[in-house]
Amino acid sequence: AHPSASTGPSPTVEGAPWHARLLGFDADGKSYQVSTWYRSDTEQRALPTYERVQDSFTVL
Repeated sequence: AHPSASTGPSPTVEGAPWHARLLGFDADGKSYQVSTWYRSDTEQRALPTYERVQDSFTVL
């Protein structure tokens, strides 16, 4: 399976913009999606976390 990643729109919650990174892929006839949501002011911490999840996610 070849994963695809995208960034989502930037909704605003209580005046603070949020962003999303979405990881989606198909394996063994099933579709999977991992979503990571973060506020703009936490992006430097959120993106490395997203990368670790993306690199370590395994379908059991």
